[in-house]
Amino acid sequence: MIVEKAKVRVKCDASGCNNLCDYVIVNKKFVFDGSVYLCEKCMKSLYAEIGKFMIPKNVKPIYKKGGKNE
Repeated sequence: MIVEKAKVRVKCDASGCNNLCDYVIVNKKFVFDGSVYLCEKCMKSLYAEIGKFMIPKNVKPIYKKGGKNE
């Protein structure tokens, strides 16, 4: 899955939201296009809900593994 800024202006896919989308979540693992379009408000809400179950971690480690000479 990839999260990108939306290049097209369509309605948010969240139920009951009539805002235009700002972000798109792209899933290319299926035969059909599994894109989900979300506005800024719904994206922040989704991030907050996911944060209740998972702790965000850095992709890259803060420190280098190994000794000082590396």
